[in-house]
Amino acid sequence: MKHLKKLNSLIPQAPVSSPEEISSDPNKVQITRDMANAIFRKVMDGYSNAIAHLGEQSPQVSSGTFVRSNLTDRLETLTVAYRENWLVKRIIDMPCEDMTRGWYKLSSASLDAEALEDLYRLEARHSIKQEITNAIRWCRLYGGSLALMVVREPWHGEPDLSRPLIPKELLPGSFKGVLVLDRTNGIEPSLELVDDLEDPDYGQPEYYTVQLSFNGSGPKPVKIHHSRVMKFTGRELPQQEMERENYWGASEMEHIWDEVMKRSAASANIIQLMFQANITTLKMGHLGEDLALGSERTKQNVLQAIENENRLRNSYGLQILSSTDSYENHPYSFNGINDIYESFMMDMAGAAEIPAAKLFGRSPQGMNSTGEMDLRNYYDMIAQLQERHLRPALEKLLPVMAYSCWGYCPKDLKIIFEPAMVTSPTERAALAKDLSADVIEAVKCGIITPEEARAEMKSRGEKLGVWGQL
Repeated sequence: MKHLKKLNSLIPQAPVSSPEEISSDPNKVQITRDMANAIFRKVMDGYSNAIAHLGEQSPQVSSGTFVRSNLTDRLETLTVAYRENWLVKRIIDMPCEDMTRGWYKLSSASLDAEALEDLYRLEARHSIKQEITNAIRWCRLYGGSLALMVVREPWHGEPDLSRPLIPKELLPGSFKGVLVLDRTNGIEPSLELVDDLEDPDYGQPEYYTVQLSFNGSGPKPVKIHHSRVMKFTGRELPQQEMERENYWGASEMEHIWDEVMKRSAASANIIQLMFQANITTLKMGHLGEDLALGSERTKQNVLQAIENENRLRNSYGLQILSSTDSYENHPYSFNGINDIYESFMMDMAGAAEIPAAKLFGRSPQGMNSTGEMDLRNYYDMIAQLQERHLRPALEKLLPVMAYSCWGYCPKDLKIIFEPAMVTSPTERAALAKDLSADVIEAVKCGIITPEEARAEMKSRGEKLGVWGQL
């Protein structure tokens, strides 16, 4: 009630009219609305001074906003940056190569060493490791890519790629490798989505239309069923943004582009300063009057004289001046530039999520960026990327390869990623000792049996590459 009284006191005094009279007079209705707006303006507004930049409605130097750049849609810009900027190339290439460096190994109770070797030979024959690395590479650059599994199916002639691929129907020797396609191939996801809840691709497009060539003919649009491709998406986006990007992710360059531009600009400016490290000045009497008041002929004579003096100095190391002129040299100091440049390096490394020592090949002076913790955090990120990119792709690819190689696929086939971080034998021995200490103590206390201890140590050793024969 107190606030209502205060609001009433702010209303300008006007003749009181009945509701019927106000509603029948349009002018009075508008006046009433204007009075209400005036009340709310007085209540909601605060102190503001546009000249002093004070108040919520005044622009601040420190204020800013984010603007949609749509960098992921600018495929040509991303391609040029990858080809011409060494830092962009390292940011794109390094994590995907680290993801596949250790690769993986298979484990199954029904497979012997010879059978596994047959599969590994099939994989090496078709360069699967390199093709998967390339698929992840273009996924990071363009926000998405596909790896088409090429198989020779029982029928002859041109394959019908719009049909679902059923691994159980494949004949031995039917797998012929994978074909990597990036977004520059004009990949168009369909509006139809996978509606099978048990399908790993649930909620993703059911078909993809790409430009392919068959039997030497020109490229033509081909409709491919989702079961025939391994899909790699870029950086995750909210659902609405993902739909806007046709169910692709964002390019890795999108969130670090500003840092790349800032570092490139800083590097270019430092190079420019090197050419201006020694600024030479020549004081000439009446130069201003000659240029401002003299004729065109006089101006040309003055400029020609300056050019001749500079040429003589460069040729003979001797500066010839008139008695009224003077020559001065102003060297430029580079103090502090290196610290600024290294700050840009640290910002770049943080945005790329790669340690500065690994990204730039050297450690910034005075900054602790070579510690073991930085590398461990990086390789922890690589392990997460392996689970996100590699495991779904291999779980779709390996059954196809298995039926082509063995004629069946074991149900207990297990994929184990090799550690991405290379450790020395001494480090592995120390880690193995630490991992086994509590197990050995549990056996001594009779808590677990030796068989249980062996199974536990074998499970732990798979991550380190030790105790494989237990």
